[in-house]
Amino acid sequence: MRRRGSITLFLAMLLTCFFSAVFAFLEAARVSGLKANCRISTMQAADTVMASYSRTVWENYHLLFWQAADGDVPGLDAMETLKCEAVEGNQTSSLFLSKNYYMLQVHLSEVTATACQLATDDGGAAFREEAAEMMKLSVGEQTLRTMLAWVTGTDVSEESQTDLESEALSALETLENAVSADESSGGGSASGTGESSDGGIASGTGESSGDGSAEGVTVTENPLTWVKTMQKNGVLAFVMPEESISQKSIDTGTCIAKRTLESGNLAASTDPSATEKMLFYLYLDYYFSDASEDAADHALDYELEYMIAGKSGDQENLKAVVRRLLLLREASNLAFLESNAEKQREAAAVAAALTLAVGHPELEPLVKQGILAAWAYAESLSDVRILLDGGKVSLVKTSDQWHTELGNLSTTVFSAGGGEQTKGLSYANYLVLLMWMTSDEKLAQRAMDMIEKNTGVRMDLMVSRAECTYVYEASPLFWNFVTLGSNSFGTYQFQDQAGISFPGSDQET
Repeated sequence: MRRRGSITLFLAMLLTCFFSAVFAFLEAARVSGLKANCRISTMQAADTVMASYSRTVWENYHLLFWQAADGDVPGLDAMETLKCEAVEGNQTSSLFLSKNYYMLQVHLSEVTATACQLATDDGGAAFREEAAEMMKLSVGEQTLRTMLAWVTGTDVSEESQTDLESEALSALETLENAVSADESSGGGSASGTGESSDGGIASGTGESSGDGSAEGVTVTENPLTWVKTMQKNGVLAFVMPEESISQKSIDTGTCIAKRTLESGNLAASTDPSATEKMLFYLYLDYYFSDASEDAADHALDYELEYMIAGKSGDQENLKAVVRRLLLLREASNLAFLESNAEKQREAAAVAAALTLAVGHPELEPLVKQGILAAWAYAESLSDVRILLDGGKVSLVKTSDQWHTELGNLSTTVFSAGGGEQTKGLSYANYLVLLMWMTSDEKLAQRAMDMIEKNTGVRMDLMVSRAECTYVYEASPLFWNFVTLGSNSFGTYQFQDQAGISFPGSDQET
């Protein structure tokens, strides 16, 4: 009996050690499973936030942001609550499906949003980045390269632009001052600007005649005084009928650049490349309206013009953009005139007739340059009118594409219709050129202004990225079958970190 008892005691101790080792290995394996389940729960929580994007912004502008509550940034309490509910809901569902025998159940005891980036941070860097990403899916690589080439290969710096209106008016002022000086000294002229009573240029020598011609050029008006008349009337009257101009306006006092914004604490990753900038401009062109198209029922009809000019009203924005387009076209048109021998001769003949008529032939070079400036300016007005009428204008013109005639600028500036011009760049293309000259920060802020005005959302509550820390708890299971001392093991705690990023997948940290 003693022998049987000693064998039973030894075997019991052996089995106890054996099962303790087995349960220890099972618990170790379970801990690994708990860690994996924590990671899965973290990703599920992040996916829940990603799926809770602002539908208003997505449906109207195809941008993905999570909308925080007013006063919730940077704590993001609503996001933390949403993640806790998602994790607890998933764990409860798993427990129900396994009929209360789910061995990998964890509890999310704490989640903290440690950092976030809002759409308006860093001058709208997140907004620009996501807009470029969205456009990358729609624009072919070859198309993008072509557009990038003509934008970056075109000198559109403001330093290179010439104000030909001022140059023409300066020449006219010099001519008028010379005539006034003659009149004050007793040597008056029939016409202070060299114009005959019938509107043509008065004859001074054999180079001009009483019918308003100069070396074969029929001139019915002085190009220099035409510019002065145009200046009084305003450029909008020349490029678009007044009744067609939108009168909408917004309150710029509440715009992003002028109010105190919520801010996150995650900096932008990198500076945008030239390709990313071009994608952003194409996005703006695609999702926002301009003066050459029918506008939607938005706060402003000329949204792209607002992004470039930043004025409160459509009319003010259009006027500012037209002015910039004129400057952009003037340099190219003047370069064409100065390289074309035939048009140089026409300008020289008219300048000679003007200066001889007032008795100041020494002013011919200056007046000729003023006439070329006036002619290039008139052609630029014609170009802008064509663009707003839906036509196209080449960056560098040929003789066949020239529309205005020096002898009759008032009429020929309207000679070409927009539908007839099919070669070159459209109005939208030229707006992209003007965007290239505008600060990316201003473009982004003004684009977000339009989104706010049109949808009623606040872009400084739109979360683009967020980083969170998660703390999970779980109770031991197999250790409960092992007797070691007091057998008190408490609970496990697991910590995990992960981020969300729009657009894109979850970002591990």
